[in-house]
Order: sequence, then structure tokens, then C-alpha cells
Amino acid sequence: MREYSMLLHNIFLQDNVNDAWRWLLDPSNGYSVWGAYRFLTDSGELVDRSLVDDIWHQHIPSKVSLFVWRLLRDRLPTKANLVRRHVLHHDGAVWVSGCGNLETAAHLFLACDIFSSLWSHVWLWLGISSVSSGDLRQHFIQFTNMAGLPRSTHLYFRIIWFASVWVLWKEMNDRIFKNMGSNTSTLLTKVKLNSFLWLKSKQGLFSYSYHDWWNHPFLCMGIHFKFYFSILLFWWCFSLFCTLFL
Repeated sequence: MREYSMLLHNIFLQDNVNDAWRWLLDPSNGYSVWGAYRFLTDSGELVDRSLVDDIWHQHIPSKVSLFVWRLLRDRLPTKANLVRRHVLHHDGAVWVSGCGNLETAAHLFLACDIFSSLWSHVWLWLGISSVSSGDLRQHFIQFTNMAGLPRSTHLYFRIIWFASVWVLWKEMNDRIFKNMGSNTSTLLTKVKLNSFLWLKSKQGLFSYSYHDWWNHPFLCMGIHFKFYFSILLFWWCFSLFCTLFL
């Protein structure tokens, strides 16, 4: 009772004022779903709003957007995170591929020799050569905002990136829970199929066939041959520069 009395000590009732709810996080504007969401998800880190907006998109299945949101905030149940939460012992946190490294999100998707080879196959399919970042957020930004390409292509690259990490995550679960795995060529096929199905179901103007998407992804993005070859030249020069001077 003493605690309750202390809480009410500085409260004064007024006859001419009606009772009302007050949202302490934003007293002037009141409660909003966006404000509550921001409060619950804020980890104290500076978040790039454009990065957040790129994750939640109507062309991407909601479950995949949620997965990527957790991935970029390091909230997936990787073994490293499970150890930090005291779910697993440190001795059981080795990556399932048997490489001997700790299973972190960055290692799983970008550094593991077995899984990271998918990215080189994706680059080869797109006809682009690039030096990828080892940080997941930077890798996402670099991939989806491809330098030298029209802004209209960013959506397509975003979908391909989402499809790639989604395929890798499902592959990891298959290896752990089903004791079965696929080679890199099969994983690339799944990336092509998922990205095509998402585009076909959500993008009304996407009229190309799976064969077109499989063999000529740039043309399906609306990039003509002359521009396509200029892009190839740009990325070839960029890769040569990185090889010689970095």
C-alpha cells in the first residue's frame, strides 16, 4: 500500500477535466502503431531508414521479409546467438558444414566456402563481376543498389538477394534437420525459380517466361543490349582495378 500511495502522491484530481489516456512516448500526438513498433524494435543502434524500407516490400512474401529483417539485425537463431542466449553450449556452436568456424550470420551467408560460393554463381548468372562486402548490411546495399544500373533495376536485384539468402537459410535447415544437402548449381536453380515466381505473382507488368528469366535476366529488367554490354565493360574494369590495386 505504501508503494501505491507514493505513486498517487503527486496526482491532483480536477473536477472540470475529463480523464483521458496519455501515451508517454509521444504525449503531443498520442499513440500510433508506428510509434509502438519503433519503440519495440529499437535496439539503440542507428538504423538506415532506407534499408528498413527496402526490406518490407509488396513484391516479397511477408515471411521472407520478416526473415531478412531478423537477418540484418542479427536476430536469427544461429548457433552463435543460441550460445549467447544460453540455449546451446559453446562446444555445439560449430557451423554445420564442418569447416570448424563459429556459426554466425555473417559466416553462414557470406564467408563459408560451401555456402558463399552461391554468390559467385549468382554473379555469373547475371553476367557481373564484383568484390562483395563481408558485412551483411553492406552486402545487401551493394547488391541491391548496383552501381551503373538504372534505378528501375534495384527492385529486381533486391528480389534476387532475398531469394539467395532465403535459399541458403532453408539449405542450412535441410542439412541440420533432414541430413540432406544440395550442390551449388541446385541452389542457384532455386534462387532463379523463387525470384521468378515472386516477380510473376506480384509484378503485373512482368510478362517474361521462366526461360527468359533463366537465360536473360538483364533483358527481363528492361536493359537493352547496348546498355548491357556497357555494364559488362564497367564491371570488368572495376574488377580489374580491385584485383590490381586492392
